[in-house]
Order: sequence, then C-alpha cells, then structure tokens
Amino acid sequence: MRTLAPLNVAITVAVLVSIPMFAALIVLLGGARWFPCGDMAQAELHMRGFLSHPPLVGAAGRIVDNTGFQGSHPGPSLWVAMYPVYALGGRTSAALMASVVSVHLVSIVAAVWLVVRRWGRWAGVISGLSILLLLRSSGSDFMVEPWNVWMAFLPFLVMMLLLFDVVAPRSDMGQQTRVWRWVIAVAVGSHCVQCHAGYLVIVVAALLLALGVLIADSRSVKGAWRAPLFGGAVATLIMWSAPIVDQMRRVPGNLTILREHFTSPEEPYVALSLAARIVTSQYNVVGPWVLGPHVHASNDSWLRWPGFILMVGMTVWAIRRSRGTVERRLLVLTNVVIGVGVLSITRIFGPYYEYTIRWFWVLVVLNVVLCARVIVRGRSMTAISPRRVVVFVSLASVTLVGLTTFQAVEGLRLPGATDSRIVSILAPQLREELDPADRYLIRMYDPYTLNATGFGTLLELGRSGYEVGVDLYFAAAALPHRVVMEDDVDAVLWVVVGQPIERARQDPNLVEIASADPRSSSEQARAVELLAAIRAGLERTGRDDLVASLERPGASLVFAEPPLEVDVADDVRALIRLGQPVSVFRAEPGANVTAFDE
Repeated sequence: MRTLAPLNVAITVAVLVSIPMFAALIVLLGGARWFPCGDMAQAELHMRGFLSHPPLVGAAGRIVDNTGFQGSHPGPSLWVAMYPVYALGGRTSAALMASVVSVHLVSIVAAVWLVVRRWGRWAGVISGLSILLLLRSSGSDFMVEPWNVWMAFLPFLVMMLLLFDVVAPRSDMGQQTRVWRWVIAVAVGSHCVQCHAGYLVIVVAALLLALGVLIADSRSVKGAWRAPLFGGAVATLIMWSAPIVDQMRRVPGNLTILREHFTSPEEPYVALSLAARIVTSQYNVVGPWVLGPHVHASNDSWLRWPGFILMVGMTVWAIRRSRGTVERRLLVLTNVVIGVGVLSITRIFGPYYEYTIRWFWVLVVLNVVLCARVIVRGRSMTAISPRRVVVFVSLASVTLVGLTTFQAVEGLRLPGATDSRIVSILAPQLREELDPADRYLIRMYDPYTLNATGFGTLLELGRSGYEVGVDLYFAAAALPHRVVMEDDVDAVLWVVVGQPIERARQDPNLVEIASADPRSSSEQARAVELLAAIRAGLERTGRDDLVASLERPGASLVFAEPPLEVDVADDVRALIRLGQPVSVFRAEPGANVTAFDE
C-alpha cells in the first residue's frame, strides 16, 4: 500500500466501501423487472428525454408558487450526473438504478482522494470506514433509488473536503491550487442545491466563509482576490445556465416559483421545541448517522441528551486544544456551517421530514473525526505495534463491510414494489387496447398513492413507443414538453385508484380497458376492515373533515397536518402497504366525465 498513488488508494477504498451497494444492485437486477412509479418514474421521465428535450430543472417537489402552481428543485445537475451510465445501460430502469450507484461511487472516490492527499493513506482508510457507516445508516433505499434527496448527500461531503483545502491548505499547496479547489467546490455545491433546495443556506454559508478565508490569507498579494471571484462566478454561471434558460423561456419560471414558495410560506414554521429536539438528536455522537434515523424518529430517544452534551463538550475542548493547528480552522468551518444549519432548521415550515436535513450527518461525521484527530495529536504511538493496527483496521473493515452488506440485502426491496407489480399487470393489457398511431392524454384520480401508478403508466407507455402526455398541472413532474391539450389527442386515459373505480364504472362516457389488483382475497377483506377503522378513527379524533380524503385525490393522509393519532396513522400506512386496485378507463376527448365531480 505504501507505493500506491493517492488515486489508486482512493479507488481501492471506494470499491471496498461500495460492496454493499454493488450487492444491493446485483440482487435487484437479478429479480423481477422493475417498473418505476411515483417519484422514481418522474426521475426516469426526466432522463428519457435528455437529448431531445434536455431537462432544465430538478425533480418536482412540495414547492408551489402563490397561485398553487407546482415547481421543481432548482436544477438538472443530478440528471446530468446520472445520464452517462443510464445511456450506456440502454436507457432502461435497471440502468437507472446502476446510474445511482455510479454517482455514489464517484463521490466516494473523490472524497477519499481528497483525504489521502491531505492526511495520507491511513486517513483514507478511516474516511472510507466513516462513509461506510453513513451508507449503513442510510439504508438500501439510499444506495439504489434515483431520489433527488439522496443524490446530494455524498457530493456535499466532497464539497466540504474541498473547502478544507481552501481554508487550511497543505504546506505544498499553492494559491492557484486553493483557487481551483474553491471553484470546484462552487460547482459541487451548486449540484447539491440543484438536487434539493434544502442545501441552499448551508452551501452558500460554507462557500462564502471559505472565500473570506481565502481572500484574507492572500490580502498581501495585490489583486489576489480577483481569481477566486472570477472563477467562482464562471462556475456559477455554467452550473446555473439551465435554470436561467428555464426562467427566461416560460412563465412562471421555476426560479420565480421557488422564490415565492420560500419567501411567502402559507404554513407555520416548526416550533422551537421541535427544532431543539431535532438539533440535539442530530448534533450527537450517537445520532442517526450512527444508528439510523429510525432510532431517533421520535426525537425523544434516551440517547439524545447524553450524546448531545458529549458532542458539545468534545467540540469545545477540541477547538481550544487545537489552537495554532490546521484542525482549528477546520473545526471552526464545520461548526459555523452547523450553526447556520441550526438557524435554517428554525425556518422549516410545514411538516418536518428528517431526510430534508440529511446534510447534518456529513457535518457531524466531519466534526467527530476532527475532534478525534485533535485527541490523538501529539500522543506517543510507539507502544502500539503497526501490525496490530493493521490487523485491527482490517478486522473492523471486514466486519463493517459484511454487516452493511448483510443489512442492505436483508432490507432490500424494489422501490415501490407494489406499484411496480400493478404497472406490470396493466402494461400488457394497455398495449393490446391502444393504437400506437394515436395520441393520448393521461389523467389520474388517486386518493392513496400520490399518483404513483399514474406516473408509472405514463413512463411505461412512453417507453413502449406510445405518444402520451399530461395536463399542465403535471408539468413539473412530467416536464413541460409532455403537456398536451385535450383537443390535440385521440383519447383520454384515466388511471383510477381504489374506491372511485366503482363510480367510474357507472359513467357511460368511460370504458374500462385495463385493471389490476395486487391484493389476495384475504388482503382485500383486510383492506375493508382498515377503511372502516380509519373512518371510525378520524371521527373519534375529531378529524371528520378528512374522511372524504379516502375517496378523492389530495395529500395522502400520511402527511395530514396536524399529524393523525398514532393508531389511525398506523392503519393508513397498513392500507397503503396492501396496495389498491387500479383501473384504466378510456374516454373520448371532450366527453362529459362526471364520475370524478366533487
């Protein structure tokens, strides 16, 4: 290992760390064919038109302007990052999962390479183990799902390590290298923000802080500030050219929707008590980055306070002890960014989901590793046998790789497995009923799964060569080029989920052409029981206004605000896990369809 160049070390460590991801991918690819639905289908819809209709924005999100028009996360960087492997894989759904693994792998190689360049090969091994710990806690979904939230996580780690070289350069690193690190960090940080808008505040704060240090360190050199400012501006312009084009081409542009959504929220900000519970759970030596988010799901784990107090004490001690060292600058950078992140948490409005602040895991891991480095700095290690160190690290690595691989495979499931099975049943029926020469408008009526099977059907028909589109309402999810007018199509296809199917069957203007029910007879009986229990629970808890949500589209009851009582919420989740019957109906353009009148 002594003769290996930093890149070779990084690739070796990254491949070993990625074994759980490779295992998860192989198991999934060796099983039933995956038909992406919901968010996963929307991701592939963005990818399928990459060359003919390049995506200019990111994934559709819970983002709306003042008129209720849906927007997307800021930019298309994640589609660009995934597209090479997706294209090489034949633009299939299997290639979509492989493209996710490829982005994670490249991020891990970059992160470990930066660590090896700064601290050496053994530090690279430690960084690999730290990343492996993050993978284990993130779970198998993170490893293979093309979800925009996941695609920013490891690149954010890369950005922070780049900024480490900016604020505390190695002795052999010149000013030009520091500037290049800063410029690349701007590009990587832009990728993170484009994946998920929740990264905006902390990414900007970290970049500006590093820029300030870079300029301050070079103030004795006349005009030294110009290079980082110019380079950063060019990187920003390149990375944000697509969102700017989108803003100029349509009204409202996505940047306008984002601005209106975040500057004039209609929902209240999270309570300070909840924000405090979130921070004490996350800024924690035994937080969800170690144990997984399910352990801290309630933010009331008994581990919260001792772990938080230990983290604070360890950080304060390390900052004081590291005076005059590069670790001091790195600890200050990391914890200032954490402080900005804490402030941003107090400005979360609407329901809180842990995944929206997953960046906290990266910052905490960096903080813990830096504190550990300060602890061992200056201590004599001569009494420790190098062979014992090698044996210990090897055993720890094998154990963690094996445990992570086992957990990844054991908890593995196709993303949206039930919806995938439904589309697999609907697709052949639709291919028999539809004429490839015709144009179709797909509409959805789904009270349960946020149009998961509707988007899965849209994707599969498009993949099969049918010309299909959606109404303007779904422009963000399916992209504007798939928006069609009813007058311009040969037929309207309604994808109907659950109880409303019976109403649709009574409408003379609707003809049922495909149907699927993923449930066994016993599961159908169980679904009837759950529906009755949910109705009774809503009435018992004074949430009668939500009963209608069982039969008409809207936000799933899972996301109801304020949250449902625990027993009612459990029944809702159980009902959704069972799946719902789905039917596809055909209507003539302009036909008076009354089955879905509210």
